[in-house]
Amino acid sequence: MKKINPVMIVVASVILLILGTIWRNNSVVVDTVTIDHDRLPTQFDNYKILQISDLHGKEFGRNQEKLVDLITKQKYDLAVFTGDYASDDEEDLQPLENILKGMPKNKEMYFILGDKDADNSTAALKEGNRFYDLFIKYDVKPLYPGQEIKKEKQSIWLKTNPYVVINEVGANEIPEQLIEASDQFEARYNQQEHPFTIEIAHRPTEIDKEDSSIREYRTSELNDKGEEWRHWDISLNGHTRGGQFQLPIIGPLYAPNHGFLPGKVNVTGVHTVENHTQYVNNGLGVSGPWFAQFRLFNTPSIGLITLRAK
Repeated sequence: MKKINPVMIVVASVILLILGTIWRNNSVVVDTVTIDHDRLPTQFDNYKILQISDLHGKEFGRNQEKLVDLITKQKYDLAVFTGDYASDDEEDLQPLENILKGMPKNKEMYFILGDKDADNSTAALKEGNRFYDLFIKYDVKPLYPGQEIKKEKQSIWLKTNPYVVINEVGANEIPEQLIEASDQFEARYNQQEHPFTIEIAHRPTEIDKEDSSIREYRTSELNDKGEEWRHWDISLNGHTRGGQFQLPIIGPLYAPNHGFLPGKVNVTGVHTVENHTQYVNNGLGVSGPWFAQFRLFNTPSIGLITLRAK
């Protein structure tokens, strides 16, 4: 009986890991999650939201046919695009346009910007900006500052992140019509009694603690003296790419804004703290230096979120 050569085992294992990683990086799956909430209006029980995030210029098949085919097979009520559409070093929006071309046209669709997209600025949410013009061309509306979704006499409220300078959209050069739209939306929102709120934000709020810079901005600039920084019931986010590199049991190795071995809270998946439930989608693309532009044990995904009334 021949002895097994340990070197050959190691070499074979490395080759299998490389081939498996390549296969995973060019696959795409649906991350199906259910969020139960005791405040969800009953008319929205089983309401489904499709989330597409962090494309970073990634292609899945010719003209995105693999991704578009997966999207069209899903049953959902509303689609949200949550930022970072182009790659770090390219201006090409064709990968994004190929998705938009194939999106079902009978659904409500909204978009926000990510930190790679015109630096999250509200100044980009007007005619002449390449992101704005492309989304509008395919009937995808900007979410800023928010949207009321109605079913019969009940509503849920989609909102962008309230701490605009810190997380989402820059405060400089806000178009006048957006300031007016924001004032009108906030006036309607503030008239509601305990509105059920879903925050749609590129970068996740730290659900388990308040970042010191956010607290400083919130309390000094916005004069908000309350202890609560999570002004939402559910939050749907991207940005972290689920850590991009994951290991079994250990989880994410690194996540932007969270450092090394950050754990899963605020980085990937569904987590609830004090009746606030956050979902962070792992997204589709990759970022970073050229030698690190791949995913490890982290298959690209779109999110399909089902809301359930407890």
